[in-house]
Amino acid sequence: MPTVEWIMGHYKCDEQIAIQALQGFENFLNWFSMSKLKVAFTEIEAVSEDYQFGGCNDLVLETDRGLAIGDLKTSNSIYPDYLIQISAYKHLWDANNPNQPITGGFHLLRFSKEHADFAHHYWSELDDAWEQFKLFRKAYDIDKRLKKRV
Repeated sequence: MPTVEWIMGHYKCDEQIAIQALQGFENFLNWFSMSKLKVAFTEIEAVSEDYQFGGCNDLVLETDRGLAIGDLKTSNSIYPDYLIQISAYKHLWDANNPNQPITGGFHLLRFSKEHADFAHHYWSELDDAWEQFKLFRKAYDIDKRLKKRV
């Protein structure tokens, strides 16, 4: 377990921030020990040839419903972009691991920037977020074509 001094030394922050970071981490550890989740894989880099994008998701978790996407965020709120991003991670995982598809949903683990808060959010499916990602990806290609015209 890291200490306040270790955090201050490695992250060049003041003592109050280190105390909050440590408390947030302890809050996460308490929650995680009560959950039935297990970390199966971390920092998985993958590429989608079909949609021409890549990414590196934080976690793949083992759940009682199968494998799930896990993502860690440091922010003061939850934003729709997070849902779009983790739905894309599911696509990357499924495309590269067809024999181990994501069936256990999506877990977003958020650490507050301003307080020692930790929050867990879960979605069983994010089909709308994946549809939005595909629209953004198509818009990106259209934008590239338009920029060539000017």
